[in-house]
Amino acid sequence: MRALRLFPISLAVVATVLFAGCGGRGSSSVLPRAASDAAGGAMTSELARTSPVAAPTAPPDAPGHANAVPPSPARGASRPGQVYSIYLTSSIGDTVAFTVFEPATVTGGATYPLVLHGPGWGNSRTTTLGSPTASSSAGSSVGSNLAELVAAGYGVISFDQRGFGENTGVVDSMNPDKDAIDILAVLDWGQAKLPWLAYGPTLDGRDPHEPIVGAIGGSYGGMYQLLIANADPRHRLRAITPNIAPNDLNYALVPGGAFKSLWNDILWGDGLGNGKQRLDPFITTQFFATDDTLNNTESSYSHDYYGCHSESYFCNGTPVATNGGAGTAPQRPPTTVPPRVHAMIWIGVRDTLFDFNGGYANYECLKRAGGDVRLLSYQAGHNSIGLIPDPGVTAFFPSGDANDSRCGSTLNEDAAQLMWFDRYLKNMSGAAAAIPTQPCISLAAGDAVTLPEVPTHTSGHKETTFDVGTLTTVAGANVDVPAAVALYTAPASGAVEAGIPHATLDVAAVGGVAAGTPIVFVGVGQMHAAHPGVWDLVDNQLTPLRGLGRFDVDLAGGGARLQPGDQLGVLVYGLQDQYARNGTASAAKPAVVPVVVTGSVSLPIFNSALPSI
Repeated sequence: MRALRLFPISLAVVATVLFAGCGGRGSSSVLPRAASDAAGGAMTSELARTSPVAAPTAPPDAPGHANAVPPSPARGASRPGQVYSIYLTSSIGDTVAFTVFEPATVTGGATYPLVLHGPGWGNSRTTTLGSPTASSSAGSSVGSNLAELVAAGYGVISFDQRGFGENTGVVDSMNPDKDAIDILAVLDWGQAKLPWLAYGPTLDGRDPHEPIVGAIGGSYGGMYQLLIANADPRHRLRAITPNIAPNDLNYALVPGGAFKSLWNDILWGDGLGNGKQRLDPFITTQFFATDDTLNNTESSYSHDYYGCHSESYFCNGTPVATNGGAGTAPQRPPTTVPPRVHAMIWIGVRDTLFDFNGGYANYECLKRAGGDVRLLSYQAGHNSIGLIPDPGVTAFFPSGDANDSRCGSTLNEDAAQLMWFDRYLKNMSGAAAAIPTQPCISLAAGDAVTLPEVPTHTSGHKETTFDVGTLTTVAGANVDVPAAVALYTAPASGAVEAGIPHATLDVAAVGGVAAGTPIVFVGVGQMHAAHPGVWDLVDNQLTPLRGLGRFDVDLAGGGARLQPGDQLGVLVYGLQDQYARNGTASAAKPAVVPVVVTGSVSLPIFNSALPSI
């Protein structure tokens, strides 16, 4: 039985809350040293003068383990690739466990690229391979094409994330100062020990001879890719595929200062304290404390922790004071432009944990470094686990759509990953031609549109702005019953809403008095002409507005295809399932009060039915 797609969580958690080349530096490389700039970095005169950086030393074997690497066959001779596990000790004292999958056939004198695989939150590494057939349908798990990569001539290393599986560290939510050290130890070991590893110049041109490495994985397995692309001083990652990964954990888990209670309960629930996964005590102290849960606030320590452990830390240059509580400080400074890497980003439009806006932010950030960066979306995501209510996908979409892993009718994520690596790890010109170069926005299973850029409030596509009138709701009450107003009706030719909406809204207490601090939740609604009077929350996406006053914010992005007569509107909830425990700013002092919402919403509407891909 395959693992669930995206952000896998162990059943225990759900139950409780839910590499030197043969011949050394003179050996042949899959990527020629004079590779084109698009494939691997220009061979400039400066690069020609650059002296190679000394190869890393392999970390020591973990106590009780004697690691061994299968010898290479004689030059020209071949043998079947082998599978074996390695246990080493990182420089911070963790036992790091990983499994090496050699290419299906190893030929003496030949070299092969390496692909890293990191599992999702709560899961362990892959230790056996299934069928080497890429899935072209919905519901396959991230990383399911490891067997296909091996069959296609790639070596793969699947490792246990820090604190999970056989890694003896503590779970620290992708800490740049800890998790990065364990993962870089894996890369160092591979570079020092794997005789078949292919080499080439780094994308930034700093070193003409580093391993050719790609990376695969979703959610937590996507976060490590972004982290290592920034943290590796040797810049060994050339091609990454960070699927359903966040850009900013503060935005993902405490958007607008509102604690996303249902997802936080699942992620930080007591299942992680059962001995199989080991939470850093800082997490236990902060996220189970009354400030973060009972009072629905975020301490400055938590805010710094989330910020430092996010890709945004390497994109926005925003400094943090601490990294794990009082008396701590991050070891790495923030940056504004990450190292150059070729990145294919997939994000789920119905994902209520790491939404489309986070994927778009990663896309915009990585593009600044100059690599080939592409953005695609699908219906799948953390919603596929089925733990967070998504009424619309049940009522208005065919069964199984929430698991669909395609952007459009044909392009499947797993198949695209092999194309991506063939292009940028094997330098196969045209291998990625089937992957859209323009952002691909999924509207439904088998239906997507590509646009020159993601429509936003500030991008080239001008959004249509609508006055929302006056909406009265009761903050902290009326679960899943929104105040709603229709804003737009699709013409006879149909229409498409695709991109990131924007809202400029004022929230005021009725009579000018509010008890506590009210929170309301805003989303875009679609009323299908075939179901008059019933609003469907588009992509199940909400944006919380905490407190009173003016809010000028992007709403969560995605898209919908509108049939003639379908309507779009704004929905305002006083409480909603995704925030079931904290529709007010303080559970100790509930703010169940009426508020009035006024202002405008800008929607990225195309007044004709754009063709699907």
